[in-house]
Amino acid sequence: MGLPYFYPSRQFIMKITTFIFCFFLSDLLFAQSADTSKTDSLLIRAKTTITFDSAFYDFGTVKQGVMVKRTFRFTNTGADSLRISNVKVTCGCTVPEWPKEPVPPGGKGEIKVEFNTADKVGRQLRILRVVANTEPEETLLQLGGEIKVAKKKTRKQR
Repeated sequence: MGLPYFYPSRQFIMKITTFIFCFFLSDLLFAQSADTSKTDSLLIRAKTTITFDSAFYDFGTVKQGVMVKRTFRFTNTGADSLRISNVKVTCGCTVPEWPKEPVPPGGKGEIKVEFNTADKVGRQLRILRVVANTEPEETLLQLGGEIKVAKKKTRKQR
């Protein structure tokens, strides 16, 4: 003979369900939030301003395959140190390089950009988004021009 089968009554199921519900509800009510006082102070950084000598560079007309290079110069015109956290680009053909150290108030800096025109034809516009502790957080830089197809040499031209 085996153990007797246990068939819970509807009333028993309701009591268990109510108990489980109350347990999870009390867990939500008495849950404590993390101490965010330290992280909040890190997130609240002083805002400053950035001023570029020129935010647009027209590289004119170039042949396909040429590396277009540009240096965007800027000044920290705010009262606090400027921290550039990122320079976002839209494709891998544009490579930015920016200062990783804070720029003091009144200090100057450069963002160097290389644009590879290989596999590009026609009018091109590249937008760079400079992310920093400024208001607004993103400042746009633009790089544009015309790319002409490089002519392939024929046997007679060689």
